[in-house]
Amino acid sequence: MNFADRTRSILHVDLDAFFVSVERVLDPRLNGRPVVVGGPPEGRGVVAAASYEARQYGVHSAMPMGQALRLCPDLVRVGGSHGMYSRASKAVFDLIGGYTPLVEKVSVDEAYLDLSGTHHLFGNALDAADKMRREVKERLRLDLTVGASSNRLVSKVASGFAKPCGLFDVRPGQEPRFFSPLPIKVMPGIGPVTAKRLHDFHIDELGVLASTERWFLEEVFGSYGPSMQRRAHGVDETPVCPPWERPERKSLGHERTFAEDTDDLKVLRGRLQRLLEQSCAQLRSEGLLARTLSVKLRYADFVTETRDLTLPQPSDHDLEWWEVAEQQLERMLKKRRTLVRLLGVRFSGMERGFWQGGLFEQERVVQRGRIAVLDKIRSKYGEKAVQSGDRLWLRNSR
Repeated sequence: MNFADRTRSILHVDLDAFFVSVERVLDPRLNGRPVVVGGPPEGRGVVAAASYEARQYGVHSAMPMGQALRLCPDLVRVGGSHGMYSRASKAVFDLIGGYTPLVEKVSVDEAYLDLSGTHHLFGNALDAADKMRREVKERLRLDLTVGASSNRLVSKVASGFAKPCGLFDVRPGQEPRFFSPLPIKVMPGIGPVTAKRLHDFHIDELGVLASTERWFLEEVFGSYGPSMQRRAHGVDETPVCPPWERPERKSLGHERTFAEDTDDLKVLRGRLQRLLEQSCAQLRSEGLLARTLSVKLRYADFVTETRDLTLPQPSDHDLEWWEVAEQQLERMLKKRRTLVRLLGVRFSGMERGFWQGGLFEQERVVQRGRIAVLDKIRSKYGEKAVQSGDRLWLRNSR
């Protein structure tokens, strides 16, 4: 077996300005104009997607709509066609699935593909990627950007250099050279907090991170330090996992220990909501529904209490879980009347599927469309990019 046979060929594919692009397919009059998809400014709407023309004015996703309109007075706002986005996404992934069964979809417009061993069918990975881009454009009128390399990490970074509608290839063995001059913030997994700590030590580029003493990184960042350094070399063995290869989850959840023990109901409700948002977003991203929610409180005296809640039908819908979780939290607090040091949530009773609103639940269906937009914004810009508005906070403090 030669070297080419043993080298993985991994693509990261990303649909450019996906929501806007779908809207332009529906209404060609939007072509060439600065366009955003999102809610109205008077309703505290945010930008879910912005065209490249709008980005030239400084408009970007997660920006308040009012600010976007001030930056670009000629901006065209579209409310969004969420059902059409899902259908367009399915059409794209059905098409690229013809190149390899190893497709890991990570969002409505983004995926990893493993083309290793397919060169007998489609030629080398670059030829296949170029053909894929042209086919998506010709058949679906959407722009596809592709990053190609021997692993997921490098392909993800490479696709960022190819936008819009481009193809960027990093040849095997060139990963460290490609990464070396790049700022540390471009590497997935390095968030603002970690980036600031690295900057404090004058570690500003991936090449500097790669050459930093391992013992120092381990001292400052724990076990994550050496892992981060390895990735700065462009090394990543993470496989592309299609849905049938993913291990079945038994449960998932999040918890938070407070800096100071508290019995402030507004603070506790706000934290409960944040934890539910995180966990429900994870359910949706993995195509899972949960039937049971456990609410966990650890009090100042270290006594831990957990209460389980079960819905008649499994769900991944924030608001359905919030209604019962809020009531349970209040009951638990009234029972002990003690300061709380930790709050957590955990879902169990998992099954694969997607939430569906009932025949007379049109409001919930609309809310679900909004949640899909928020998921996309948070997945790209972090969970704090969009947070709960005053209305929910007022409801929490009643």
